[in-house]
Amino acid sequence: MRNINRYFKVIDNSLFLTTGKLDYNRVTDAIIALANYIYEQDINDEFMWDIGEGGVCTLGDLIVGAYWHYSEHHLGMNSDGYAAFCALGQVFGPGMSSVEEENEAYMHLKEMAEPPEELPVCSECGNLCGECGCYW
Repeated sequence: MRNINRYFKVIDNSLFLTTGKLDYNRVTDAIIALANYIYEQDINDEFMWDIGEGGVCTLGDLIVGAYWHYSEHHLGMNSDGYAAFCALGQVFGPGMSSVEEENEAYMHLKEMAEPPEELPVCSECGNLCGECGCYW
């Protein structure tokens, strides 16, 4: 349970606080590690899902919001976003549910994933990133 708290705190700080140090790609890596850890440890503690209660979101909200975010925002089967989607699918089964657009984790991940207003120039093709498929 201690490691889950650590993973959650790092992700939570990076998503919701200005003191967070992880960018979108590293948050994605941390979410993959968290989901894999929960799955591998086979933890069946109902109180685990309340980690973060009183903050912006709980662990349960983070898992659900991240699952729906990565279901919509990945760059194919070889991308980290798809790896996150699959890892989260090990611990969350959506069943008949759908995207909860008011979910804080979903909203913040989407915001982090959006390209900047001015796209940088691609080092591979010299065009604005995204034009050649490099996705910045």
